[in-house]
Amino acid sequence: MKVTKYGIVALAVAIALLYGGCKNTAPSGPVAGLGGATVGKYVSIGNSLTAGYQSNGLFASGQAYSYPNLIAGQLLVAGSNVGTFQQPLYSDPGTPDPVTGKASRYELISWAGPVIGPRGLNPGSPVNLTLPRPYDNLGVPGAVIFDFLDSTDVSLKAQPPRSNPLFALILRSQAAFGKSIFQQAVALHPDLVTFWLGNNDVLGFATSGGVSPSSPTSTAIFTGLYTQALGTLHAALPNAKIVVANIPDVTAIPFFTTLGPKIKAEIPAGLVLQYQKHGTTGVADGTTNFTEANPPLICLTGSPYASLLGHPTGKWYRDHSYPALPAGIDTNQAFGFDPRNPWPDALVLDASEQATASASVQAFNSAIASVAAANHAAVVDINGFFNRIKLSGYQTSGISFTADYVSGGIFSFDGVHPSDQGAGIIANQYILAMNAAFGWSIPLVNVAALPALTVPLSKGSNVYPVIPDGAFSELNMLWGAR
Repeated sequence: MKVTKYGIVALAVAIALLYGGCKNTAPSGPVAGLGGATVGKYVSIGNSLTAGYQSNGLFASGQAYSYPNLIAGQLLVAGSNVGTFQQPLYSDPGTPDPVTGKASRYELISWAGPVIGPRGLNPGSPVNLTLPRPYDNLGVPGAVIFDFLDSTDVSLKAQPPRSNPLFALILRSQAAFGKSIFQQAVALHPDLVTFWLGNNDVLGFATSGGVSPSSPTSTAIFTGLYTQALGTLHAALPNAKIVVANIPDVTAIPFFTTLGPKIKAEIPAGLVLQYQKHGTTGVADGTTNFTEANPPLICLTGSPYASLLGHPTGKWYRDHSYPALPAGIDTNQAFGFDPRNPWPDALVLDASEQATASASVQAFNSAIASVAAANHAAVVDINGFFNRIKLSGYQTSGISFTADYVSGGIFSFDGVHPSDQGAGIIANQYILAMNAAFGWSIPLVNVAALPALTVPLSKGSNVYPVIPDGAFSELNMLWGAR
């Protein structure tokens, strides 16, 4: 296959990072090294967070800064011989939207709003399909813990109900490579494996407002699958170093924390937001002025409808192809301020849904900790790390970061996935965990050397993005009904 100019640029950037751009510039500290260990192959396992997915798309210039690629670069600095870290690159501007066929990647379109979303560009194409072996980065956007051992042919995974062609892109229909993530990872005989699965087992529930799926993966099923996954991996690679990451609090990401404050500021005196609680399809059964102890969280998918509050409109139902209005709904009433035309359940994470998501994250992380210990795997406490960022921010390489949407610097335009610098911050958490667990001295990524968001919005501003409704179809594909 012809390698496009975008692929060449991304590869050049990646090579520059590997051999210089991300070296620790600190003047003192231990000499870089692996303590006598041999690391000839590094494989990463995960989902979109691992794949280098950001701003609602997979594209080569972003994949160059995936946290596994950054880790691989620092391993080279420490004296490993992992060589070129191979990824399933997709030339810029990236993967196609499953509905429009245009590139799904979000960009800042206009300061008026601001408007954030796809530019309507023709999509890119796969760059590295002819690699005669599995990829080193086996992060599959949309993957849940079940997918690690699932050997269903990848072409079937691109059909409903999953409808996710990225399985086929990354795993490829190559029987010689193996039909599961596990089989392809083991085929590479790695000395080091990073493993970060489980986020999507709760994230899909949360981002859909608790609608599709209507609940996270049950704790019993998750624990059983995680135990089987890590146990099988350790048994197949008894001498490999394995590093797993736990799951952050999904309700703390900008996808859930951005719109609520703006809506609160715009609610007229004497009114409250009328919304549907979990499982409700008709008249509102919840109200809020966002001053209670645990107010509902407004999903970023509500962006196209926030400006319609108070207007007689049924746009949300039309956009989602309802054949008829649900019983009790009257779109001639003031949207969001009348119980007969409430803010939809799919656009809000109410208090009970937040509790469900938080309970699942806690239970999943407890399982991850115990299963990791049983299989001699190191653990990266991503949950604790991001909780600290939420409370007091984070400083590294002379830069201050927060968990705020866009202006905080860590998250990309979709409010879920990390920016280039955010990926560097995550890579460093893995490196710190590996150094502590294995006695290594891998230098940290210099986050200041990584690109900041193309057009960062001013820090401290009340960012209120306007994202067209159709722009979320790519994310819906990743987190669709299981």
